[in-house]
Amino acid sequence: MNTTLANWKNELEKLLAKKVTKLFLTMAIVFPSLFKLIVSRLFITNWMDLPAENINFTLLDLFITVFLPLFIFIEATDLFTGEEERGTLLPVRPISRIELFLSKTMAIGFLTLIQLLSVWVSVIISSGLIDKSLEITKIFASLGVFLLSWVPLMVITVMAVMIALIIRSSILAISSMIVLYLFMIFIPYITPNLLYVLPVSYLDWYMQWLGNMSIRSIFQSVTYLCSAFTLFFTLGYYMFSKKEA
Repeated sequence: MNTTLANWKNELEKLLAKKVTKLFLTMAIVFPSLFKLIVSRLFITNWMDLPAENINFTLLDLFITVFLPLFIFIEATDLFTGEEERGTLLPVRPISRIELFLSKTMAIGFLTLIQLLSVWVSVIISSGLIDKSLEITKIFASLGVFLLSWVPLMVITVMAVMIALIIRSSILAISSMIVLYLFMIFIPYITPNLLYVLPVSYLDWYMQWLGNMSIRSIFQSVTYLCSAFTLFFTLGYYMFSKKEA
């Protein structure tokens, strides 16, 4: 476990040193407040007529369906496909394959969580300063919504890692991830029966926890997400363990 944590910190340092990581982290902090400020100043819509909660959920949906999946695809490609191309995927230092695989995956998942929390903080601050609609009683409820959104994003993370280990070209890997993601987004409009068998369909599963909760629906979603995570993680690690040093 100590080796895993040590390498996890090393992977984090590598990711944080990259300009693209800094860009996404900055965007998570700045974009929500900037978005609200621009819209309110330009009078694109009657701002006061829109419930602040709806605007905040719109921002959350934008991040969990667009920005964060893109961030995950970029980082998974860099840590796996990119390092394999550079010959640095399997280090000389003594560390088991499972520890290395875990630490890399955990690094991507952790930075995704940090961005979600950054968006939440920005939303809370902007709600108080721009919307003038901050309700102290709803702060922790909104935090719960953002934390729940991390669960399906972890499924997307291990799926991206699995794809990154299948394809040996960085450009082809990230292109494949984006195309597959878009396919899973739009195919339910053509074949609705596929809606609940695709991991991207659960990115907004936090909605199931709001209002009148259905225990059955939540149980089914949790079961699917756990199963999908286990499947992608297992397949990803299997392929990683077969890589030649």
